[in-house]
Amino acid sequence: MLRRHHTWYLRLRVPADLRHIAGQYVVRSLKTGDRSLAQARAIGLASSFNGLWMDFRKKLAEQLKAYFDGERPKGEMVSFIREHKAEIEALPEDAKTAFSSWMDMVITRTVSERDDLKEGRDQTYALTDMWKTARHQGVVEGMERAMSMLGNNLPRDVPPAPEKVAGHPECSEPWPNLVARFHEDNPGQSEKTMESYGITFRQFADLIGDKPLNTITKQDVKSYADWLKDKPSKRGGTLGRDTIIRHLGEVKFFLKWCVQSGLIEDKGFADVQARARTQEEKKTRQEDRRRAFTETELTQIFNSPLFTGYKSGARRSVAGSCLTRITDFWFISVLAMSGARIGELTEAPAELYDLEGILCLDLRQAGMKTQNSPRLVPVLPQLKSLGFLNYVDRQKSRGRMLMEPPQGAITAEGWSKRINRYLQDIGLTDNNLVAYSFRHSFRQMLRVSELNMEIINKIFGHETGSVGAGYGANLSRAEAQQFIDRVKFPVFLGGLVDTRGGFL
Repeated sequence: MLRRHHTWYLRLRVPADLRHIAGQYVVRSLKTGDRSLAQARAIGLASSFNGLWMDFRKKLAEQLKAYFDGERPKGEMVSFIREHKAEIEALPEDAKTAFSSWMDMVITRTVSERDDLKEGRDQTYALTDMWKTARHQGVVEGMERAMSMLGNNLPRDVPPAPEKVAGHPECSEPWPNLVARFHEDNPGQSEKTMESYGITFRQFADLIGDKPLNTITKQDVKSYADWLKDKPSKRGGTLGRDTIIRHLGEVKFFLKWCVQSGLIEDKGFADVQARARTQEEKKTRQEDRRRAFTETELTQIFNSPLFTGYKSGARRSVAGSCLTRITDFWFISVLAMSGARIGELTEAPAELYDLEGILCLDLRQAGMKTQNSPRLVPVLPQLKSLGFLNYVDRQKSRGRMLMEPPQGAITAEGWSKRINRYLQDIGLTDNNLVAYSFRHSFRQMLRVSELNMEIINKIFGHETGSVGAGYGANLSRAEAQQFIDRVKFPVFLGGLVDTRGGFL
């Protein structure tokens, strides 16, 4: 237990096999300042969480049990595999081999029972992918115990995995000729993703040339990984490991598509890995590279020239007498009080959604375009007090997007650079403070609000992958009201309250 502001909280460590779904810890308020009462409530709450975690393990085991009992057809098994692909790929490495044995049996049964060669091959490939992932990355810790609870004993003698069903002759076209088909089969990629793939494919072509697809080897992919390892970075030094993983992953995903499309045989492309992290990278965690603003830093931002008076549009960070609230004013304010991503705001419409009387930022279409979680974010009272509603009405009447300046739209990358420059100009020179830091700060606001974690994830735009997350996924009015009542911006903005109709 831990105590915050005279209230006791229970802090539970999530089991290792479920942390990719529920996070490392679960913190819940015990809603009392009395230690004895808090201890009693903590015991009951901890027991309920342990029950939920075991239920999740049992759910995975029950899927396999139902299949072998003939209660679930193979098609549903494959659907289950695809639906939980993210969870499967995130399974811990220190796992047991039980699940791998079950997959061997599933594959064997699938092949032996299918008369239709094509359908049998498709089913086999899908199940084989899952089996390989389970074997390489491990299985959920505790799976064997869950299976034993269901009365299932794993067979000691498991038939070997079958030979891969022969496909069509391998494709001998130059591999770049297939890139267009690859993108057609993977629609919905953002402009940024397409640009990244373009860079990757140009680099790969420069290295191996326009080889026929069927002559690409595992060594070609390894050569690309080594080339990335030594490639100079524009910022000095060599490429970071995360960048290497992204480019190498795009090549491997393309080759995986080629294999799944029956164009070539799998030659172990997925086994090629990026270089290990350097000592410096190991010391630098993600949260160290981007951190939230402190309350002092937020105060510094909202007391800076853009909010209190600036010289001119071109000199926004220099103190002056101009008080017009330009788009930069609103972009930073909305970032700070909504947790929206920059790409979402650049795509958001200049029209708020009325959720039964509660006005919300409408990030539903923006989320789809930017490959993020489409959602509604209620407008906080502090943001309204700045004259935000008047600003929205003016943008809508002029036919502009929510964050479109009079001179024309700015890209997400352009806004990111623009805001980062402003932060540097007003004295926030810590390299860990960037425009994205507003999202970190907003997450902290949500943590201290004591909102239900499901409501937090709905508004923040995080998909947990938990079993119950798909039920009641839309934000309700009651949930929106809780958000407005409990979430408070940590900095006093009384001096910025709009008394002039939004500073035209």
